[in-house]
Amino acid sequence: MKADKLLDELVALARDRDYEVKREIGSFRGGACVVRERQLILVNKSMPLEAVCVVLARALVKIGVEDTFLKPAVRDIIDRERMWLDQHPEVTFEPEPKTA
Repeated sequence: MKADKLLDELVALARDRDYEVKREIGSFRGGACVVRERQLILVNKSMPLEAVCVVLARALVKIGVEDTFLKPAVRDIIDRERMWLDQHPEVTFEPEPKTA
């Protein structure tokens, strides 16, 4: 599946989970968050589509999509990113505490 179609599928999956996907410009990669009771997945607009798909897939793994039917290409990226996150438990989507 081409990156643009995969991105569309991942965005639709996020919306099914009541998350809004926003592509913004900034010095961040992206991830899931809640802002003023809005569930968001933010993605850096300057990233290539393939990287955006990875960020979305990792966020969806954290949100949980196990009980949803997924197209094979979507399931492949979700499973790949779930395995990556399992192998790298030190990587979180939580903000790091500020140090003085």
